[in-house]
Amino acid sequence: MATASPTPLPTAGYPRTADPTPRTPRARRRRVIADACFLLLLWMVLVGTNPLQEWVLHGEPGSGDAVNQVIYSGLFLLLLLGQGVPTRRELLCVPLGLAVAIGYCFVSLSWSIVPLIGFRRAALTAMTVWMVFRIVRDLGPDRTLKRLRQMLVVLLILNFLTVYLTPFGIHNDIFSAQTSIFGNWRGIVPHKNVAGAMGAVTVLLFLFDNRQFRWPTTIAVLASTLVFLYFADARTSQAMMVVGLVAGLAIRPYDANYRGTMVALLLLGLAIGLQLLSINMGALTRIVNDPTALTGRGAIWPLLIDYAGQHPWTGTGFGSFWQVGPDSPIWALDRRSGWVARSAPHGHNGYLDLLVTLGFPGLILVVATAILWPLLQLLLSQSITKPRRSLLLAMLIFCTGHNLAESSLFNAASVVQVFLLITIAIIHYESVDAPGLHQQWRRRIRRLMRTRARLRPA
Repeated sequence: MATASPTPLPTAGYPRTADPTPRTPRARRRRVIADACFLLLLWMVLVGTNPLQEWVLHGEPGSGDAVNQVIYSGLFLLLLLGQGVPTRRELLCVPLGLAVAIGYCFVSLSWSIVPLIGFRRAALTAMTVWMVFRIVRDLGPDRTLKRLRQMLVVLLILNFLTVYLTPFGIHNDIFSAQTSIFGNWRGIVPHKNVAGAMGAVTVLLFLFDNRQFRWPTTIAVLASTLVFLYFADARTSQAMMVVGLVAGLAIRPYDANYRGTMVALLLLGLAIGLQLLSINMGALTRIVNDPTALTGRGAIWPLLIDYAGQHPWTGTGFGSFWQVGPDSPIWALDRRSGWVARSAPHGHNGYLDLLVTLGFPGLILVVATAILWPLLQLLLSQSITKPRRSLLLAMLIFCTGHNLAESSLFNAASVVQVFLLITIAIIHYESVDAPGLHQQWRRRIRRLMRTRARLRPA
C-alpha cells in the first residue's frame, strides 16, 4: 500500500509559510494570552512603570522594585495557568542547556553574601527566560517578530512626540552640562542607552527578513530611527548595530550545506583575532588601567578583574555584587576614590559581571548555552531561510557585542537581555526539529552522558 511521504522541511534560501492559524479554542486562547503578555512584557522592559522618569531616580526598567515584581509575577502566572492545565512541553519550553545555567545561578546562592537579594534577581531572570520562550512557542517566530516590529514602531512615534511636545524627552533636568549624557535624547524611555538599544534593534529588524511592511514604510521607519539614534548618542548601540549589520550581510550567501567551509573560516577568524589581541595587549592594558578611559569604564574593569583573580571559581553568588549595600566587595575594592562604589549600578561589561558573581565555571556555562550553542544551531541548521538567518545573526552579534560595554547578559529583564532571549528562542524553535549537523552533535552528547551514567559505580 502506498503511503504519503512526509512534508519536507524547508531548506535555506526558500520562503517559509507563515505561522499556522490556531484551529482549536484552546490554541486561540493561548495565542491571545501570549499576544497580550508579550506586548505588556515589552512595555515593562522598554518603558517600565514610570514613563518619562529618569533612570537614576527610579531605576532601570526591569529592576527590582515591588511594582515590577508584582507585574512580572502576574505575567508569569498568566502564561502558566491562564490557558488551563499546562502540558509537559509547555512547562519545559526552555532548552536543557539554559535550564542548567539558570540552575547554576540558584546553586551559587548557597555561597552568596546576600542570598535573599540574589534569589529575587535569579527568580526574575528565570521567569523572564521562561516567559520569552513560552511566548515565542505560543506565537511562533513570524508572529513574534511581527509584534516586536509593531511595538518598536509605536514606541518610536512616542519617543518623537515626547521629545518635541514635553520637556522630559531629553536628558537635561537632573544632569549638569558637564556630564556626557546632558542633552541626549531618550524619549519616553528612562535612559538614552535603552533608546539606543531599541533603535539599533529596530534598524536590524527592518533591514533583514522584513516581509511585514512595504518599502515606503520601511524607509520612513529606518530614517526616523537613525535620526533618533544620532541624537540619543548611544555609542555602544550605534557601534554594535554596524557590526551586526555587517555580519547579517556577510552571512546572506551562506548555505548550511557548506558548513565545513564556515567552520574553517570561523577558526581562521578566531586565530586572527587572538593574534591581534596578543599584539595589542599592551595598548589594551593601558586603556583598561586608565580611570578616565571609555567614559569611566577604565576605573571599573580593573576592580572587577582584581576580584575575579581572588575568587576565580565562585564569585559572590548570582546578583550579589552590585547594589547590595555595604556588604558588596566593591566598597573594599574601591577605597581610593569611592565613586565606583557609590555611583556605578553595574560593571558596564556583562561578561565581567558574570565572572565576579558566578566565577569562571558559571561564565563559561552561560556563554556556552546562551551564545555559542545558539550560534552553532543558526549556522548548522538546514531549515532556517537565508533572510531569517541574516536577521538572527545580526541580532545575536549585536546583543553579545553590546555586553562588552554594558551589562545585560542574564541580568533579570534588562532590555538587551530580552532581545537576546527572543533571538535564541526563535533559533531554538526553528532548528530544534530540523536537520543539520547540530542534531548529530546533540545525539553524540546524549550518548556520551548515558555511557558515563552506566559506567558510574552504584
